[in-house]
Amino acid sequence: MRFTQSGLSSNTLSRKLGLILKLTGGMGAIALTIQALPAIAAPSTAVSSALTQSAGGLTTGGILSGNSAESRQADQLANQGVQAFTSGNQAAAFDYWQQARSLYNTAADRAGEGRMLENLSVIHRLANRAEEALSLSEQALALYQSLGSADDQPSLYLNLGSAYRLAAQYPEAVEAYSTGLSIYQRNSDAAGARVMLSLIAQSHADQGDYTQSIRFQQQALEIAQRLGNRSAEAEALSELGYAYVMLDQPAQAVEHLQPALALFRRLDDREQEVATLNNLGRAAALNEDYEQALSAYEQARVIFQAMNRPVQEAHLLVNIGQAQVGSGQMDAAIASFQQAVDLSETLRLQQPVATPLPPRLEAAYRNLATLLQQQRRDDEARQILSLI
Repeated sequence: MRFTQSGLSSNTLSRKLGLILKLTGGMGAIALTIQALPAIAAPSTAVSSALTQSAGGLTTGGILSGNSAESRQADQLANQGVQAFTSGNQAAAFDYWQQARSLYNTAADRAGEGRMLENLSVIHRLANRAEEALSLSEQALALYQSLGSADDQPSLYLNLGSAYRLAAQYPEAVEAYSTGLSIYQRNSDAAGARVMLSLIAQSHADQGDYTQSIRFQQQALEIAQRLGNRSAEAEALSELGYAYVMLDQPAQAVEHLQPALALFRRLDDREQEVATLNNLGRAAALNEDYEQALSAYEQARVIFQAMNRPVQEAHLLVNIGQAQVGSGQMDAAIASFQQAVDLSETLRLQQPVATPLPPRLEAAYRNLATLLQQQRRDDEARQILSLI
């Protein structure tokens, strides 16, 4: 999910990670595809939707496990790891997969070991341990290549690409995703191809190449519509809207964000609804339609309040204040920036150690001080600046 905000910062704080977990069934490997969506982080510049649908759900992986006692025991541990992961216990999953990997290695079951390398990479990636995630994914690639089976493992390239992306190695991520895309296309797997196209688009957006991002996301949208996958359609529309916002093309942004919002509401996806409202507000502000911007921002604020998300609400109040400045509502802007500062100070008091202000929240303090100075309220302005 990307959260677009007007103002100082242009960093994307939330990162979407495509996940492929592998388990072993009685007849061979089963690829369990899960798309993970982290909670909205403190937003800075843009909200883009995350992949929440699987690339085809459960699909046959095509690599048979060994028949030794160690391999069979490892199969059980591998499946216990998937059960632990899907129930939210990543630490237990990691332990199961570590044990399974050791047993597969003892049994010289290279296919099984490769599956566990991928799963362990996923855990490291979710914990933002880029170096470890990338190392394990590269080991899995080398192992599958030694077996001559790498071309049968599109999930391998999804995991590898996501590890590269976490490590901010975006050209390498695009290359890995593109290899996976070619495999899905060769196998006529439209759902898998859609996921890869979207990830390629997001990787281009990570690099600031929004024109290329639009090119690939449009292809993902067309597949989602053809498959009747409404969630994926909404996500692609939202991603396209985000890209057009970042290209300062508000009309095209609204053209994609409005149907995305309608779909997210129909799907009762509050996370994506609030993200899309924020981006609609940003698009309207770019077009200097501050009334529409404030309407979208206020709707988003109500949702954040209902979700008890004070951090996100504070950031949104910065957007609201800036839109009010743009429309000449200086007293209202002072009130909005003051609310952002008050929320920020409350949150800071709850921290065990002092932490620096995020750039977006610091903007609230500085904008408030500037407006106070313009009203000759210098003492109040100095007091606000002393909090930074």
